[in-house]
Amino acid sequence: MKQTKIGPWTIEVDVDKTKEFYDKYHLITEDCDCDYCANYVLACERFPSKIKDLFNSLGIDPRKEGEVSEYMLNKDGTHLYGAFYHIVGRIIDGPKWIPTKKGSEVSTPNFVEHYGVDVSFTEDLTLVPEEFSMPTIQFEIQMNVPWMFS
Repeated sequence: MKQTKIGPWTIEVDVDKTKEFYDKYHLITEDCDCDYCANYVLACERFPSKIKDLFNSLGIDPRKEGEVSEYMLNKDGTHLYGAFYHIVGRIIDGPKWIPTKKGSEVSTPNFVEHYGVDVSFTEDLTLVPEEFSMPTIQFEIQMNVPWMFS
């Protein structure tokens, strides 16, 4: 595993194992046929180079495995999306998720702007594919995405 710093997080990532999983996995659109997911997969090719580099540095193909949600249409015609992906690795240091209310086990990401998008990492995992290697952390991202699907 290699250690890397992304925003305020220091994480260890096994890029090769993560990439190996994503290379074999199917596109998001094979599990979901909604226009929002189809648009996201198309838009991945047009992500800014720094965002593509971020995904590549973690071993992630953003068109695959992740859980993608479209939140809203922005005034400029882009759409606010949120997505999360899994990475073989662990968090060494960084902000913790914020509890939604006192005593609740539910928490929300502590997003930090990085390369013009909001990112977060957590060890509170959701929807990890059975065949994904451990240890695993979850990478969360929110960003504005152009509409490309017709």
